[in-house]
Amino acid sequence: MLDGLDPSNTKLGLKMPNPSSISRRIRSCIENANARDYEAAMVNFFPALDKTAKRRRPKDGVGNRIRRFIADQEAIITAVATGNIMQNISINEVSFPEAIYKFGRTPIAHEGELDPRLTFNDAQSLQLGDIWNLPSSYIIGLCVGVMVAPENAQEFIDAPLGLSIFGRNFKINELWGAELLVKKVIADAFRNPRLFE
Repeated sequence: MLDGLDPSNTKLGLKMPNPSSISRRIRSCIENANARDYEAAMVNFFPALDKTAKRRRPKDGVGNRIRRFIADQEAIITAVATGNIMQNISINEVSFPEAIYKFGRTPIAHEGELDPRLTFNDAQSLQLGDIWNLPSSYIIGLCVGVMVAPENAQEFIDAPLGLSIFGRNFKINELWGAELLVKKVIADAFRNPRLFE
């Protein structure tokens, strides 16, 4: 629901638009992640990521725009996923944006499945090396990275989903395009108002 309005509500003569493909894919991704079907979550996530990255850098090629978008949002993604900010990590000359693109997006787009070098676990353990074994919370972190992008400020989902970021509860629809708000919540949690400068 967008601000408590039913998208099909026409009582006031208003008709809300249907959720876009970005919104629908993010909703499905979150639902799949909650059901612990991580591959299905990522199958739904990547089209939303690609469309958002294309909005930000329409002239870049697909690989470059996706890697650059993930790099742009990496602090938010890792903060939401782990409670810590990790940026510019490279293992065996593979960075986090490259791992997500090379072991996630590319094999899903071309083969319909994740590369075995990218896995997600319920144990909330993080293992980086030949295999990028990430806590499942990274899927939610990736979703938040896409949702808060200013390019997605007009998006919404038609479901009452919510999540907590550093102890602050949000309805999903409060997060669309809310990058500055989420950065402030994270900076406040770290007691560092200049964290994102």
